[in-house]
Amino acid sequence: MRWGVVGHGRIVPKFLDAARGVGHEVVAVVGRDPSRVAAFATGHGISQTGIDPSGLVGEVDAVYVATPHSGHRDAALALLPAGVPVLCEKPMAVNATQVRQMLDAARGSGAFLMEAMWTRHLPVLRRLREWIDQGRLGEIRTVEAAFGFDAPYQPTNRLWSPELAGGSLLDLGIYPLTLAELVFDSTPVSFEAEAELSASGVDTCLSLKAEFTGGGSADLRSALNADLSPTARVVGSAGVVEIPEFWRAERMVFDPVGGGRTEEVLEPHGINGFEYQILEAARCLEAGRSESAVVPWTWSLAMAELTDEIRARIGVVYPSDGELQ
Repeated sequence: MRWGVVGHGRIVPKFLDAARGVGHEVVAVVGRDPSRVAAFATGHGISQTGIDPSGLVGEVDAVYVATPHSGHRDAALALLPAGVPVLCEKPMAVNATQVRQMLDAARGSGAFLMEAMWTRHLPVLRRLREWIDQGRLGEIRTVEAAFGFDAPYQPTNRLWSPELAGGSLLDLGIYPLTLAELVFDSTPVSFEAEAELSASGVDTCLSLKAEFTGGGSADLRSALNADLSPTARVVGSAGVVEIPEFWRAERMVFDPVGGGRTEEVLEPHGINGFEYQILEAARCLEAGRSESAVVPWTWSLAMAELTDEIRARIGVVYPSDGELQ
């Protein structure tokens, strides 16, 4: 496949390594600043540059959108109506209204669209889901997961800017939410949320206690001002699974109740973990599908609706939320 990329931030080189590692090409990059785009292209061996995503129409087989969150919808809407397949970084968009607009565009043209939530593709977590389905963990009681790092406060940085949909929830908290949803196979039926807001009005840190159908619960946290333990725990009536660095998991350990044999799963990434979602996009395109069963449109919309509700509870509002009125 020949890929184009919209955006050239820190995550893009990881995508380039994975795409090239599975035999794909990245032939074009688009960004708002021509000089920065040109420098990025030169430094990463990309031949074509531009400032308008629509310039990629007819030039590539698919596009990876990796702008700040606030740019996802507009970049996708420059491509999807023309039938260009899009792999869009998480979160799919700033809010559920924008996600619906993207889904409508994909339906209208038949174009492939998938949220790049790479965690859902990881072999370790797919094995965990199999164990749950097989009943090996028994009744799932609790999921504990956190993702946080200590970032300097810079109001104009994408992490801290409301205009760029900053805050810990959409950047980091989406990963604990994804793990909980994968384990319980649903979004919460109720939750309580507490957050500390920055001077710019985004969530510096967030604590979420959620309840799920059947009585299970989740204790989830995210933070931009603290390093949080990267090991997640899934507690079942028949045992406990620990997953180090769960959002990029390569390992998990199952300790059964009653002192049975501990079981360890090791699934090192072939490249860097991004390759799984790239290969999934390729499989879907080859099969003529417009969406993936691994990260379906219903999942992306449900997560956007959930994060909208969480933001409403903690008082985080983005300028683009005005579209909801």
